[in-house]
Amino acid sequence: MKELVEEVKIGCHVSIAKSIDLAFDRAKKIGCSTFQVFTKNPRGWAFKEILKEEIDRFKAKYLNYNISPVVAHISYLPNLASLNDDIYTKSMVSFRKEIELCAILGIPYFVIHSGSYKGGTFQEGFEKYVESIQKGIDFGEGRVTILVENSAGGKKTLTGNFANINTVLEEINDSKVKVCFDTCHAFSAGYDISNQSGVSDFIAEVKASIGMESIAIIHANDSKTEVGSNRDLHEHLGLGKIGEIGFSELINDSALRKKPWILETPIDERRTDVDNINYLRSLIKNK
Repeated sequence: MKELVEEVKIGCHVSIAKSIDLAFDRAKKIGCSTFQVFTKNPRGWAFKEILKEEIDRFKAKYLNYNISPVVAHISYLPNLASLNDDIYTKSMVSFRKEIELCAILGIPYFVIHSGSYKGGTFQEGFEKYVESIQKGIDFGEGRVTILVENSAGGKKTLTGNFANINTVLEEINDSKVKVCFDTCHAFSAGYDISNQSGVSDFIAEVKASIGMESIAIIHANDSKTEVGSNRDLHEHLGLGKIGEIGFSELINDSALRKKPWILETPIDERRTDVDNINYLRSLIKNK
């Protein structure tokens, strides 16, 4: 009998244009088994009201489409570690509205990026970031798990390494806070996951720090820049500096392949989302 390939949930970030429930139709059309959305325009502070009819359609599709989990990502402007009072106030208003909408829609995961503590010390930024996440747990009323995303590193960022992320998790000590592992960010922060030994070393560090069980979602992105560049420039899978060997090693790891994989790769004349999804699936080996 032919050996079966273990099912791996793979999807990408999809648009919520015109109506948020249409994200399900877009995801289904391109063959996603999981997907990610913004719950608002990610490039501004303003919120557009989501009508009850949209919410009802979203919930119905969540029940009837075989696509899960749905993941939401915080918009671009909020800085949950900001030491600027005006920016921090705006950030928390947006953070709260976005998480509350996740709770209403039944979206179980909400990804937050690393905060920047510009103008202050690491400790000041760390304390502000932890305080923000603790408030976020309350905003979600126990229905939304906040995912701390590893960053590409660099000055004034908090989550460029997994030791720091582990400190955040330990300080909060709540099951409603887990981790989103971004492959491009890890590589840019100095984790050389482009080869077998590098992937093994990375997995060993994850196990020794946050623990593999703390990773809830994986953002699958190749990197346009070299390891340790601290630059967040996503590339099509296998065409960047991580390359095919790195992604093959990662997705065939017995623990990581059980996580949902969400792509945030470019869309251009070289590849579409469908192309990248199919490419990643092609790397999956039999059990």
